[in-house]
Amino acid sequence: MARIVSLSVLSTLIVVLGLTFFRVLAPFVMPLFLAGVTAILIQPLFQKLVRRCHGRVSLAAGIMTSGLMGAILVPATIAILLASLELYTLSHTVGNEDFLRKAGDSVRVKSDDLIIRSVTFANGFLPEHRRTDPAKAIELVRDRLRDSINGLGDRSLGMLTSSDSLGVLGTTVGTTVDIIGKLLSTTVSVMLGLTIFMVALYYFLAEGPELIVATEALIPVHLEYQRTLLDAFSKSVRSVVLATFAAAIAQGVATTLALQLCGFGNLFALLLLSTIFSLIPLAGAWIVWGPFAIGLFASGHWVQGTILTLYGVVIIGMLDNVVRAYVLNSDTKLHPLLAFVSVLGGIQALGLWGVFIGPIVASCLYALVTIFNTELFALSREKFSLEASPPTASEVAVVPPPAPLKESSQEPASAHMTQEPS
Repeated sequence: MARIVSLSVLSTLIVVLGLTFFRVLAPFVMPLFLAGVTAILIQPLFQKLVRRCHGRVSLAAGIMTSGLMGAILVPATIAILLASLELYTLSHTVGNEDFLRKAGDSVRVKSDDLIIRSVTFANGFLPEHRRTDPAKAIELVRDRLRDSINGLGDRSLGMLTSSDSLGVLGTTVGTTVDIIGKLLSTTVSVMLGLTIFMVALYYFLAEGPELIVATEALIPVHLEYQRTLLDAFSKSVRSVVLATFAAAIAQGVATTLALQLCGFGNLFALLLLSTIFSLIPLAGAWIVWGPFAIGLFASGHWVQGTILTLYGVVIIGMLDNVVRAYVLNSDTKLHPLLAFVSVLGGIQALGLWGVFIGPIVASCLYALVTIFNTELFALSREKFSLEASPPTASEVAVVPPPAPLKESSQEPASAHMTQEPS
């Protein structure tokens, strides 16, 4: 009884302290998670670097972390930040009459005419008190478009800084002072997140085996099962995430390069949007370059429009399979529906960061569910095989034989009658 009480008290303390510790780590969950996934992805390259450093793991971990931060993560973070700010600037210009006039009166007239026709058609089925003015509908569409783009930037920068500062700065969005203010307000948060990521990645690389052994000792699961789960998890993350992102980044770079050569601006926004749509199998990078090609045809630039269309269909369209086969020599990838939901859901929940985090979470969850299903099937098979197996020879030997019938029970009834006293 005393042991049960002790375990109950310890369990309560563990839950309370665990929740408190999670609240302490909550601001840094995303950098820690990304550091763990990155350590898994670069593990083969890290092992080669360890051999080059003659077994000095700490030195190899420092070189790998510094090189990764300098060559990949810092430019990627700056690109995402600048793309978010470009989205804010775009949200300020959407709905502005000067912007619409520069973009082309024909486009504005056609879009307004489509809205007017749609509203007029819908008003024909509604009572008079519920009908909408077409002019108000046009303003509402512009406001909703501006709010959607503005909200995407809010969620993207919200991963790096507080929402209060964004709310104050959002009142003057699109101006030079606003952009400088946003950069200053997010610098500290960005540097803190990158520092957490860098330190965590270093320790995951330098002391990864020790951390795994310490974790295995705390988890009440058989050691062989834990290592099987970890191995399957690593393979799944590496095969799915690396192939998916490599193909998407290649398509994004190719699309942005083509659009820049055609004279279109907004480099970072185009790069990020083309990469996002390349991650969605049911969409693709054509959603980005397609409208630009149509615009070139509409403005009379037939040669540029034809070249951009052929480049998009042939080169950009083939990059997915080529890069995937070159990077991993494998066809492993997320199901199109799962990738579609994870990318769009990640963008909705986390902003522009969700395009990277969504597929990673989906692939990790898929790996864990697959492993759990395998273990559950093995457990069920063992249980049913034991219940259905016949008794062994040793089990039969220990079963006592049936007792022989008593002789008295075999005597005829007449004998009993003769023994009765007269």
